[in-house]
Amino acid sequence: MTPPRRARTTVCLTLASTLLVAAASGCSLFESKPDPGDAARALAGGLSKGDVSGVAWQGTTAAKANAFVASAFKGMSPVKPSVSVASVKLEDGSDRATAMLASRWDVSASATDWTYQTQVAMTLVDGTWQMAWTPTILAPDLKADETLDLTRTLPKRADIVDPAGKPIVTEREVSVVGIDKTRVSGAAATASAKALATVLDIDPAAFAAKVSSAGAKAFVPALTLRKSDPMLAANVARIDAVTGALRVASLQMLGPTRTWAGPILGTVSEATAEQVKNSNGTLRPGDEVGQNGLQYRYDKQLRGTPGLAVLAVTKGADGSVLDKRQVFAETSKDGEPLKVSLDQKAQSAAEAALAQQTKQPTALVVVKVSTGEVLAAAVGPGAEGSTLALAGKNPPGSTFKIASSLALVRKGATADTKLPCTNTLTVNGRRFANYTDFPSNKLGNIPLTTALAFSCNTAFISQYQKVSQAELTSAAASLGMGEALDLPFTGFLGSVPATDDVVEHAASFIGQGRVEASPLTMALVVASVMKGQTVRPTLVETAPALPAPATPLQPAEAAVLQQEMRAVVTEGSGKVLAQVGVQYAKTGTAEFGTTNPPQTHACMVAGRGDLAIAAFNEEGKSGTTAAAPFIISFLKAYDAK
Repeated sequence: MTPPRRARTTVCLTLASTLLVAAASGCSLFESKPDPGDAARALAGGLSKGDVSGVAWQGTTAAKANAFVASAFKGMSPVKPSVSVASVKLEDGSDRATAMLASRWDVSASATDWTYQTQVAMTLVDGTWQMAWTPTILAPDLKADETLDLTRTLPKRADIVDPAGKPIVTEREVSVVGIDKTRVSGAAATASAKALATVLDIDPAAFAAKVSSAGAKAFVPALTLRKSDPMLAANVARIDAVTGALRVASLQMLGPTRTWAGPILGTVSEATAEQVKNSNGTLRPGDEVGQNGLQYRYDKQLRGTPGLAVLAVTKGADGSVLDKRQVFAETSKDGEPLKVSLDQKAQSAAEAALAQQTKQPTALVVVKVSTGEVLAAAVGPGAEGSTLALAGKNPPGSTFKIASSLALVRKGATADTKLPCTNTLTVNGRRFANYTDFPSNKLGNIPLTTALAFSCNTAFISQYQKVSQAELTSAAASLGMGEALDLPFTGFLGSVPATDDVVEHAASFIGQGRVEASPLTMALVVASVMKGQTVRPTLVETAPALPAPATPLQPAEAAVLQQEMRAVVTEGSGKVLAQVGVQYAKTGTAEFGTTNPPQTHACMVAGRGDLAIAAFNEEGKSGTTAAAPFIISFLKAYDAK
């Protein structure tokens, strides 16, 4: 039995020798397998970057896997996933493992992200963990012919509504008229543009240049007309006769008419490139946003919050969508209506009162005395859509004598206090005079009531040494004028600045010098007098209340002013307003410009019942002739509705 023993000894020696050699060389026959977690983490990092070329695959190549990832994630741009390894399970005694990947997409500014987990089968081949390819590694149930698309679901923009909740600005049908360059091109497109511009009464050269510079397949809008616009009805045949002309029906957020409170309400249109850039991702090209007025200031409330959806999309060879399914969504939130104080009857009557004033700027503002609500604020066509009604800055002229009267009352004057009314008065070399047609029988020492009723300039200016500029400023503030308050709309409450200049101080008594006001300002002055306390303007229902002035108007003070302003209607320069039931009034003119004689603004304020009204005309001889007609026209239209 010796030979077997020798053989067994030989085997043992050989194995021992091998182990010694291995130990001496630093190698081991029992090295551990590579960690599958490292391979899983490499895959997670590659998916996060959109580059899986460093991953070993089974069933595909790195190039094909990369191409699929790029295609599948392209529609999610610029958002990228954040992928991490949730777990790795190694099968005991096997070269197989399973990794669980956790993906997170920060698809919106909300706290909610799109999250999910996917499973990856792994096999150890020649010392390398290989990933079994399947589209579901990218997203659950994703198919080989699907890609992921991130789409926004836009909310419905909310209406601007009146106090009763009835829409003022809402979606209204329009027709966008323009040139479709898929139907006409080259010189013919330019000729068509000029022909269409002529029909629409816009600049032919400017529109032709716009059409010429547009893309070969562009639709170039020329004018947007309401469905109810007479211009559209009258010119449909002429528009359609122009080669390449197209009328596209659409819905736009619009007020009752093109001019109806336009400067206040504002407009809505597609966001500009600059607005998109400055929105920090909130806006996208094509989004509709407020561009001015209340639409701009309250755009976030009115626009609402966009939602989104992640779709798994199947497309044909031509890029057309064959099928799609939703895999994640955030619901959009519609905008919230903005309730404003504008009364539709009053605003329409104000618009009608100024409709023919095409040559120069005009404005009319109506305030509800009891609440301060702005019921109407209109500008005529000559104002070209400016903010004149609520935010104009012009000298108020003799309508400011209401504030001057209050300052005198606070110095002890009564309605019967006599003031010297002379033809002229010189202060530090500056000659002041009454208006040309001032009645001579009212000259002399006259009561304060008469001075206001007939608007004697010299009577008020004569008090410049008794009443300081600070006291004038304080009196104006008590009537709601001159304070820089944070208004929830574009508005101006007037200014009565301090001055050390004696002539400027004297001019302030008659609303000139550097005194400024808007029609809104003067309507508030009248409202304050009528109510017997300072009235603050209200336009937006949800806006916080404005603070009271440092020195509020007292009822006893207001009673004197009411007596004076009644006399304007019963015996003075406002008698013309008695026909429409006006109880309180004041006329005003204010010089401006450099001509000799100077031009004059014309103003008129009036009060009736619960309405305080201010009218402004950029140029007119007197408030009686150039502003009072607007008030008369307004009240007649208002009463008739």
